[in-house]
Amino acid sequence: MSLAYSDFLEGSNIVFTMVFGIEAILKLIAYGRSYFKNSWNQFDFFVVLASIFDLVLLNVDMQNFGNKALIEKGPQLVKLARILRVTRIVKLAGKAKNLQAII
Repeated sequence: MSLAYSDFLEGSNIVFTMVFGIEAILKLIAYGRSYFKNSWNQFDFFVVLASIFDLVLLNVDMQNFGNKALIEKGPQLVKLARILRVTRIVKLAGKAKNLQAII
């Protein structure tokens, strides 16, 4: 992978983490405690927190940690959770009557 592509992916990760983080904050302000009653909101909030944790781990000096295995595998688990977020789109697409007519 080229350095430019790697930098692009890292920048995209930061931008999308910020966008979804702002979305979660705005929903928390709008819905208050009822935000957490919806399981998709709970999952989205977990993914946002995990993404922030991923960014922190990527920017921490690895030399200072004794358990490097967890530090190295943690971001991969976070990325898996972000991929699972796409399942929300599939669920919403199933409910949309206009999309069902196209499919």
